[in-house]
Amino acid sequence: MASNIFSTLPFWSVYLIIMLILLLSIGGGIFYAKFKKRKGLHEDDSSINTVVGAILGLLAFILAFTFNLTSSRFDARKKLFLDEVNSIETSWLRAGLVQHPFSEELQREIVEYVEIRIWLTKNHDGLQHALTKSQEYQTKIWGLIKEMTDKNIGVPVINSLFINAINEMFDNQTKRQSVGAIDRIPTLIWIALFSLVIIAMFTVGYLQGKTESVNWVMVFALSLSFAVIIIIIVELDSPTGLIQINDQILFEMYDRIKIK
Repeated sequence: MASNIFSTLPFWSVYLIIMLILLLSIGGGIFYAKFKKRKGLHEDDSSINTVVGAILGLLAFILAFTFNLTSSRFDARKKLFLDEVNSIETSWLRAGLVQHPFSEELQREIVEYVEIRIWLTKNHDGLQHALTKSQEYQTKIWGLIKEMTDKNIGVPVINSLFINAINEMFDNQTKRQSVGAIDRIPTLIWIALFSLVIIAMFTVGYLQGKTESVNWVMVFALSLSFAVIIIIIVELDSPTGLIQINDQILFEMYDRIKIK
């Protein structure tokens, strides 16, 4: 849920929201420390430092865990993208081996199948439309295959090779859809991450508030650092974020197969 919310917002607004959360948390800690100081309430600083250190250590752990999770999924998306491009070109080549007129029709449908992916690279907010159109092309391609097999047209071995390639092409799209668009960082992890961030920044602000004067440069530097890490995690997790897979291989493949 959190990932979907972030995906609908522009990059700068996500960054500002994260910075605001961090600064408000630190500010709340500073205010609470100053309030207790005015009331004459004193605590053992050594125990507070121990608790703050433990909380920051736990925050570092969950940040590293979440970053590794998103980085692994980003690598998986890159591999699946390459696999899909290769399977599409293989399907197009094998479509040329089946008997006329099915070869031309199948190759035309595969080219249009690629074109919807080309369109998606320029319209990141049109993911659902692209998925719907892909399903339509899959139905058309499978309809042609069914017609071809029902009429016993062509060489069975060649038809079998082509069908295997098409199955792999369809499977790769399903895998990409699952890993890229559906499987995101679980909401529970986002809740845990932001809860720890708020608690950690509050305790840091509390320590700052116990000093004679607050070092605002350090406050902003700390907030900025954590915001950068969190925004990288957000962008890696989003299939439409700023950090995108290099899709040059898709365009190169399209240039090789497109109908002149």
